[in-house]
Amino acid sequence: MAKTIRIKGGTIQTPTESIEADIIVKGDRISALVARDDETPASEVIDATGKWILPGLIDMHAHTRVPGYEAKEDYFTASQAAANGGYTTFVDMPNVEPPTTTVDLLKQKRAIAEEQSIIDWGHFAGATELDQIEGLAAEGVSGFKIFQVTGGYPHDPRLAIDDPAKLYATFRAIAETGLLCVVHPFTQSLFEYLYEQELAKGRLPDIHTFSDVYTRDVVWRTAVAVLVELQRETGVRLQVVHTHAAGSLRLLRSAKQDGLAISVAVDPKYIHLRDEDIQTQGARAIPGGAVTNDADRMKEMWRSFEDGTIDVVDSDHAPHTLDDLKSMDVDPLMGAFGAPHYDHMLSVMLTDVHNGKLRLGRLVAALTENPAKLLGIYPNKGAIQPGSLADIVVVDPEKEVIPSDDEMYSKSAWTPYTGWHLIGGPVLTMLRGEVIARDGDVIGKAGFGEYIGNQPLEPVSPPPGVSPSLSLAPKG
Repeated sequence: MAKTIRIKGGTIQTPTESIEADIIVKGDRISALVARDDETPASEVIDATGKWILPGLIDMHAHTRVPGYEAKEDYFTASQAAANGGYTTFVDMPNVEPPTTTVDLLKQKRAIAEEQSIIDWGHFAGATELDQIEGLAAEGVSGFKIFQVTGGYPHDPRLAIDDPAKLYATFRAIAETGLLCVVHPFTQSLFEYLYEQELAKGRLPDIHTFSDVYTRDVVWRTAVAVLVELQRETGVRLQVVHTHAAGSLRLLRSAKQDGLAISVAVDPKYIHLRDEDIQTQGARAIPGGAVTNDADRMKEMWRSFEDGTIDVVDSDHAPHTLDDLKSMDVDPLMGAFGAPHYDHMLSVMLTDVHNGKLRLGRLVAALTENPAKLLGIYPNKGAIQPGSLADIVVVDPEKEVIPSDDEMYSKSAWTPYTGWHLIGGPVLTMLRGEVIARDGDVIGKAGFGEYIGNQPLEPVSPPPGVSPSLSLAPKG
């Protein structure tokens, strides 16, 4: 007989409202939301008094580094960090070794994840082999990832498509599957030209020059302009990531107002890492530092959160070893850059809520409901309502968090947020009715995670007798 858990005393936070109710979990699903004085019996009680209760976080931008780069991260360590950070589901990227571009390689990767992952997962596949797209979709990929940027790892040339004609053909093939096409926008040739111009002025070929040019608005804006028009022609379900450039966000806002099937994601490094972080941390803070001192860009990013132009906050959890990062000092064009984010990302974003930069409802939508809808798994995931899977994170909004390299679950064992003073953080993570992390200890087991595929899970049907007054169905 399935056990019954009551999560009592917490405030359920949704994109649209706060609800004072207790949660009854039976087996792997939420059975009911009940009033505080309801006497429904439970075999276990979790006291969440004074805490916020959110759906388990869903990340659409994970770099697990498997196969091929296990020294940086693997499914077990990535999912440990994710679970500790409040995540219950992630979708990983194809820039591994070999790149995930065929059905056979996808099956091999899935087999590894089945043995190692603590949390539920999906896969994005590369889209450079057109004859594999239909088969990859049938095998259950969550969608496809295209890099317009190329160079050294992690920007693998074998996954790069920048030519508009090739992008058009690829978009058409992906559109036939109905799945997401996730694109890292970038005008590579323009970046290379501008970089050479800076060197000709006497600037050094170092991480400061690289970060400056890499994040220039025109490099991203021109790429997004092409992507929008190709989406308009092909109808592909397009998701644009790394949307930190003000010009890109304005183009994407207009495209969404036109009704185009485009979603927009941004990752925390572009919001928080500063020029001074590059000065003190070097490649740990690449490339965000060239962005946050740009007042127009930052104003546009916060506006885009508020008006819904930005749909998703993804992690771009991209661990490298500290030794790997030294390659940026040798040749930033070919060097490894990226940072681990799962351990502290929720605390970083909750601090924005605490400081009044971001409304809590917007953050909840961007971390839970919107990703679930884009992946086709809502309301099984991404919601706290009767019939949904019991994927839950309990958050202490007053928790003080000071990140430290020596407290990381990520195998890379460092954080770009070391020493920061953050407010708010997860204290319990539940996946399918099982507690997998509590108070900084990950207790979930390797292999507990399940593959989400690219079809919704079994339909949600609220159990008999559920009070409609406590329904969490979206308003309007």
